[in-house]
Amino acid sequence: MNSLSAFAELRFGMFLHFNMGTFTDEEWAAPHQDPKLFAPTAVDCEQWAAAAVAAKMSYGVLTAKHHDGFCLWPSAHTDYASRDDIVERYVSAFRAAGLKVGLYFSIWDRTAGVQAPPRFGVAADQAVRPHHVTFVLDQLTELLTRYGPIDLLVTDGYAWQMGQRAVPYQRIRETVRALQPGIVMIDHAGLLEPFVGDAIYFEEPLGITAPPGNTYAGVQGQTISDGWFWHPSTPTEQLMSKADILHHLADLEPKYVSFLLNCPPNRDGVLDGNIVARLAEVAESWPGPDLSRPPLPPQPPRVEYPVTPAGAYASAGQDADNAIDGLCAQDHESSWSAGELPQSLTVDLGELWSGISALEYLPRQLERDADDNGDVTACTISTSVDGLTFAPVATAAWAADRTMKFARWPAVDARYVRIEVAAAAGGYAFIGNLRIGGEATLPTRKGRK
Repeated sequence: MNSLSAFAELRFGMFLHFNMGTFTDEEWAAPHQDPKLFAPTAVDCEQWAAAAVAAKMSYGVLTAKHHDGFCLWPSAHTDYASRDDIVERYVSAFRAAGLKVGLYFSIWDRTAGVQAPPRFGVAADQAVRPHHVTFVLDQLTELLTRYGPIDLLVTDGYAWQMGQRAVPYQRIRETVRALQPGIVMIDHAGLLEPFVGDAIYFEEPLGITAPPGNTYAGVQGQTISDGWFWHPSTPTEQLMSKADILHHLADLEPKYVSFLLNCPPNRDGVLDGNIVARLAEVAESWPGPDLSRPPLPPQPPRVEYPVTPAGAYASAGQDADNAIDGLCAQDHESSWSAGELPQSLTVDLGELWSGISALEYLPRQLERDADDNGDVTACTISTSVDGLTFAPVATAAWAADRTMKFARWPAVDARYVRIEVAAAAGGYAFIGNLRIGGEATLPTRKGRK
């Protein structure tokens, strides 16, 4: 799979939450538990794949690592891992069944200490250190080099826990793309805009669903049972009804959104009979993909090769760094804002780069008013190599709405990029999740200036 158009054709998939939480009866397993607690007796990935094929699904996604950090493969970088390579067994079974394979990987690792305050009880003295970044990249390298082509990488515990600057999105994306050029990247972030990856993830249990008229390539995740992981009550639950599953498929297909239905394996490592039976019932009534659906519409332009900024400063307002920390969730967004326009926000890329050609940012996503949201509607973008002399490279006129904003210009050498806001809805500027870099080519370092 090498394009969002191909990804949009997947339509229906199986999410497999199978990890330490399966054995501890926890949705978020506690960290630092005894690895021997993970003790499936009869893992049958072929049964998972057969159930997926019978339901007319086209792909799977396995929780290779959840927030507690336990790995479903024997990682060389931690002892908190399975001795049995569940990832290999899953990939082999699904690929043999003709299914695409996806992996879920939590950046947030509470056993390894890859976390940042202040969200979710993380202590104020904790921070992501360089060795944590190396650890994350090393584990991703294991997953993306051991098992052949991986079609989909779903990250979690990232934008909403620590932001995409603490563990630099630039380094994650460059590593993943170098190892698996055709992979599609998605992050759980609780947004309605596809900012934190190639496609968008709608997490239905949080109340986030694909809106009417959506044309972004995406996935909507929901669980067939009461919880993402298996619980002792799962075998006797009523489960999500056949009618509800069919409704989801009918609703999401014209929106170019795949339905990713979680089917949690039990402590033996197999799907319970009630889950297998429900999937079979769905298959009897669902005719399969609607091949008459028009192709995926053109997707928004993106900063495909972002550069991790060193910092930011502004002519007014507070917390300019909030514009670049990449922290966003269904209940929180980090941003810079300033009134009494015009105002400017300047981003320091840390060193001189060649090939700087684009930026993107998210307007306010939460608690939007009718016409007072700080959406930037007119600005000038300038660049500088030394922070003293700036040259304009682009002007932008954007609609006052929540959609991601994008600007491009001929590639230049730059260390500093400045947005001079001339007009914005409500008379003040609101900028969050700002990315700067190359639209189509990878910028290269030229050193400090």
